[in-house]
Amino acid sequence: MNHDDNGNRHEVSMMTEEQHELEHCKQEIARLKHLVVRLSAIVLRNVVRDAENQKERA
Repeated sequence: MNHDDNGNRHEVSMMTEEQHELEHCKQEIARLKHLVVRLSAIVLRNVVRDAENQKERA
């Protein structure tokens, strides 16, 4: 019976580690999404600025 208890504890411990890793991955994905949004905003500003500069030259 102790072996079963130990096995169950190990399984619960592994699930906890997997859940922790999953949560970490979710946080990293959220961080990367935020960075993509920021980068997209920078690119869009540059595109608008470049278009305005080209209009001024024309």
